[in-house]
Amino acid sequence: MDKRPLIEPQAPLTHWQKSLPFKLSLIQLLIASILIFSTAWVILNIQTQQISEQQTLLNQNHGQIIIAKLQEMTSQVENQVNAISQIAMLYRYEPEQLSKSIPVLLSIENQKAIISGGGIWPEPGAFDRQKFRDSLFWSHNIHGELVAINSYNDDSFPSYHTEEWYRPTRYFPMGKIFWSKSYVDPTTHEPMVTASGAMWMEHQFIGAATTDISLEKLSQLLRNTMLDVSGYVIALDHQNQILASPNSDNLLQSSQNPPHTLQTFDELAKTEAAFSPIASALHLADRSFIEQAVAERVFTQEQMDNLTRLSGDSEREMLSAIVNDNAKSQFSSPRRIASVSLTMDPILKGPSLVSVFLMPHTYWKILVVTPIAPLQDTAKKLIEKVGLSLVLIQMLGLILLFLLQHRLIIAPIMEMVQALKRNDSASIELKAKERHDEVGLLAKSFLSRTQQLEVAMASLDASNLALEQQLLTQQHFQQELSQRKEQLRSLLDFSSTIIYIKDLNGRYTLVNNKYCEVLGIERRKIIGATDFDLFPNSLAQQYQQNDQRVTHSHEALHFEEVIPSLRGELIYQISKFDIRDDEDNSLGVGAIGFNVDLRKRQEKEQEKLLQSQLSLLKEQQHKTQLSQQENSQLREQLVAIQDEINQQVQLNLSKQQSQKLMQNFLADVMSQMMLEQDKLLAQICQVRSKEDDSHQAQVVQLMSQQAARLRHISQLFTDQHSEIRPLHLAQFINQLLSLLQPQLLKTQVKVKLECDEQLVVDGNAWQYLQFFYRLINNTLHHAFKEHNQDRTLVLTLEKKDSELYMLLKDNGVGIPIAHLEQLRQEMQQNQCIGTLTCINLWIKEELHGELKVESELNRGTLIECHWPLSAI
Repeated sequence: MDKRPLIEPQAPLTHWQKSLPFKLSLIQLLIASILIFSTAWVILNIQTQQISEQQTLLNQNHGQIIIAKLQEMTSQVENQVNAISQIAMLYRYEPEQLSKSIPVLLSIENQKAIISGGGIWPEPGAFDRQKFRDSLFWSHNIHGELVAINSYNDDSFPSYHTEEWYRPTRYFPMGKIFWSKSYVDPTTHEPMVTASGAMWMEHQFIGAATTDISLEKLSQLLRNTMLDVSGYVIALDHQNQILASPNSDNLLQSSQNPPHTLQTFDELAKTEAAFSPIASALHLADRSFIEQAVAERVFTQEQMDNLTRLSGDSEREMLSAIVNDNAKSQFSSPRRIASVSLTMDPILKGPSLVSVFLMPHTYWKILVVTPIAPLQDTAKKLIEKVGLSLVLIQMLGLILLFLLQHRLIIAPIMEMVQALKRNDSASIELKAKERHDEVGLLAKSFLSRTQQLEVAMASLDASNLALEQQLLTQQHFQQELSQRKEQLRSLLDFSSTIIYIKDLNGRYTLVNNKYCEVLGIERRKIIGATDFDLFPNSLAQQYQQNDQRVTHSHEALHFEEVIPSLRGELIYQISKFDIRDDEDNSLGVGAIGFNVDLRKRQEKEQEKLLQSQLSLLKEQQHKTQLSQQENSQLREQLVAIQDEINQQVQLNLSKQQSQKLMQNFLADVMSQMMLEQDKLLAQICQVRSKEDDSHQAQVVQLMSQQAARLRHISQLFTDQHSEIRPLHLAQFINQLLSLLQPQLLKTQVKVKLECDEQLVVDGNAWQYLQFFYRLINNTLHHAFKEHNQDRTLVLTLEKKDSELYMLLKDNGVGIPIAHLEQLRQEMQQNQCIGTLTCINLWIKEELHGELKVESELNRGTLIECHWPLSAI
């Protein structure tokens, strides 16, 4: 072989734009620019953020101060409303005393500056049964004097019972104040907002007490608060109407027809487009507040629809949300609900920061607006100082870094490249010995690679000789393989079984004459074809699945396959096996088949005969099963009807026992009270004549009035058809315990009531009276024996997830285990045998609730029950 030295042609020098010095310098310049600008940006952002945080903190502090002063004012007004309601309930039937007391409360010096008027507004017939309207209202005139106004009681004047400041108080407990939306009084024509407090007596709503706040005086109060602060305040009511603003002249918005209406913040935002972001933030906060109140509602939707039916469409949701939220008593401190930045404030004529606060109880929204200090001058000075220094430092660093890189990296690499072009290995070897860093390691790698290439060229010559010898041996083996193929072809052609081979793609590579004869197809049409080319799809899919099973299992498998032939479909017993090479790689699938069609036909005839006999047997069994199912269904229907009849009988029995028990209870109570009353009257009438006749007549008159009140109480308890209304459970149970006081003293039992004083539910008082009396009376008769010294009965009531939970626990003798199990079994079967079983049946059927009993001997008994509040 002719070997000639290979001379590498000289490559052109690298262009300066693609050289390493140029690329590294460009990259360093880019990185330096990024560092300079990013540092200036970070410093500017940090400074801006600090100023913004300081501005936000200052704005919040101003808001807290303003809200604290407003809360001080509203707390005084709420105390005044509560005082008026207490006076009204105390002198309910003494109008002259009320006319003297209420003006005194409205003239308190520290509240006089902001109050416009106030008074009481009774329900129809609550103070005087002959009067539908019976309001007592006073208002300050232009001279600051309180003047009584009676125009609200005229029939020509709209009824105050439908006013927006009056209706919601029916859903407020005693002591809670409802702050109305702002409005223009139809009599005094003065913009105001009203604080209303409910008056309740004996579980009945009898009216409301009110105090009116002048919006003009409220605006003056806020302006005085902001005298020392750069900025202004806007106060909104719960319907986003403006209570106070810097320009109070725009408070009234004239309409075409009187009376005037108050301006809303949405209308102000339409006039001043800069306020639009604040309006959007207010809408989002209102929507969030309404959704939260609806998710945790206390009153039903029907109650809220009845409350808001006279309100505007845009005001209903917010009014319902306030009534529900106030009932939960969860919102007690002011909170910031939104913060908005304005680029150009229409009043401050510059950028400003707006914080929106929500006040508790009043649900007013207080907008505190303060100017934002300019940041442009501070940012420019900071960039001028920092930027120039950073540029000089980065330029010096770039020059120094470029010189070091050129000396340590680029120059040695260029020398090695020149040596490689000259084929000067000695220079590379010298560089490898001198340098002990990565450049020296690179030179050593070049030398090692060159030596490997020389060894590889020598071994390549030896491999060429070996390949020539292998080629001669391969030709000899091919001749021998050809002879073996002829022998195998002769064996296949004369075999009586079908034989074929397929490759991994399912194509036929070998078939014998028998297989071609059975199919009636020539060999040249079968070779290279697939089963889908020769057979129907159903048969081809079956053949393909069997082939895949053999390939995956690597073992010989046996199948019965149907093969279409000229004589019809024939059944063959096929043995399929995986064909592999010397390296155990799969090459295809081979198959050998035997004709078993005759034997299969005989087996099918026998199977058909057996199937016909089995079908007759199954038909008889099916008819028998249908008859049994019909009989079972009839028995189940009969049992269900009987259970329903028994349950209705038990429920009627429970109602009869409850009615009879309550009638006896009311008769005993009223008889005892009337007997004591008659005895007292008799003693009074027997007073000696020496005593003062006028005093005696006065005492007789008082006792007669007391007897009349007792008869009214009797009518209240005997009325079984009272309408559903709000019921204060704590007061109701205390009234019942007062009636049971003789029995409690007789049995020496102490009753402890654990119930929230503010718990108000909707329900029928008569049904509550039946339930609690039966339960307490049963415990008094069965829980205690004579040997018990400390007899205590604990009654717990609480509301959870719109359900009322009741726990009655005593420290009596308890219930034996056998008796307790029997009681639970009777309760589970809905029987009405004793008091507890009848109460259990009544709770399940009437209230859709549940009752449980737990007891220990000599430790006491615990009765627990609960039902949805909408059931009663």
